[in-house]
Amino acid sequence: MNHPDRRRAFILLFAALLVMGASNSMLFVVLPTVTRAMGTGDIFVGLIFAGSSLFYMFCSPLWGALSDTMGRRPVLLAGMAGNTAALAAIALVTGAALSGKVWPLLAVALFAAARMLYGAIGSAIAPAAQAYIADRTARRERTRLMSSLTAGAGLGTAIGPPLAAWAGRLIGVASFIFALAGVSAAMLVLIALLLPEHRAPTPREPGPRRLLALARDRRLLPFLLVGVGVWVAQGVFLQTVLFYLLDRAHLPSPRAMLVSGWILGAGALLVFGAQFVLIPLFRLRPRLLMATGASLTGLGALAMLLSTGVWSIGASFLLASLGAGLSRPGMVSGASLSVEPQEQGAAAGLATATAGAGFFLSPFTGLALYQFAGPTAAYGTIAALMGGIALLALRNRRIREIG
Repeated sequence: MNHPDRRRAFILLFAALLVMGASNSMLFVVLPTVTRAMGTGDIFVGLIFAGSSLFYMFCSPLWGALSDTMGRRPVLLAGMAGNTAALAAIALVTGAALSGKVWPLLAVALFAAARMLYGAIGSAIAPAAQAYIADRTARRERTRLMSSLTAGAGLGTAIGPPLAAWAGRLIGVASFIFALAGVSAAMLVLIALLLPEHRAPTPREPGPRRLLALARDRRLLPFLLVGVGVWVAQGVFLQTVLFYLLDRAHLPSPRAMLVSGWILGAGALLVFGAQFVLIPLFRLRPRLLMATGASLTGLGALAMLLSTGVWSIGASFLLASLGAGLSRPGMVSGASLSVEPQEQGAAAGLATATAGAGFFLSPFTGLALYQFAGPTAAYGTIAALMGGIALLALRNRRIREIG
């Protein structure tokens, strides 16, 4: 691929992940607000994410492996179509729920169904994009470019919550989500027209048995364990920060929504800076990224236990977010470096699936502990988990071999 093609491809993939990140992160402001307005329990927010995460966990490896046989662009287009359809469905349900036109529990079920649609089809975006980059990069530049690509999702995650909070007050929450669905549809058209696809597909069937064998492979398994642990922690932080502002800082609901939007956005912006500037500049290696990132997230959880005001809660969240932002590129690039070229799509899908596994487990671990045992139990558990992940990154032989 020539340089103009490569540059254009990177911009398109970066933009696709940006839209994907914003589509997901805005829900951490929207869903808690809608569920509390309807009077449903906090645990339902986690359950909505859990359903989609289960589909994401199983489907993203299949999409990644399918991209090895079909090519990266067709799979990426399918993912953007799924993202667009899920956003449109969420907008419809949000409008109906806030206007009282649908029963609260039915609204929760419809939210869950819309998110499952994203988990089943939208989960194709990240593995296809990551494998596309892996096809076109040398090993020595893999971590740097993977980190820069992942920063697209980080930037989208940064702008999603504050944009939802601001636009929700200006034009209405449902209208904002419809507008985001339009942006996603436009991105689909641009990829179809402009993304070059020069890679010859591999004549190999993407069977679940092959994926399961690869997931258990000693080359890849340590990186997947790191990914699941980091995503569990991130899921708990994302799903509890608005509730923590309500319960510990005693903010009224409208202000808590606005403040949480800015905290989530600032955290994601910090992640973007780390992934787009810090990691490429210093050429940090996967092992150091995973160990340092897990340690910072654990410290953020401990700091959250001592936080009682908006500023201290925000600072604790930022520390945890920075840690997650360092860990994830280390895990993704390490997974890519640990497998052969013909396995890149499947490995990218499995690495992406760790997000689904983490978000599936977080409602039943940290969020359940938060609601039924209190914040101390939730954040204390996350701190202990991150300590174990940091030790795994430092001591595992395979991770040491990759560097």
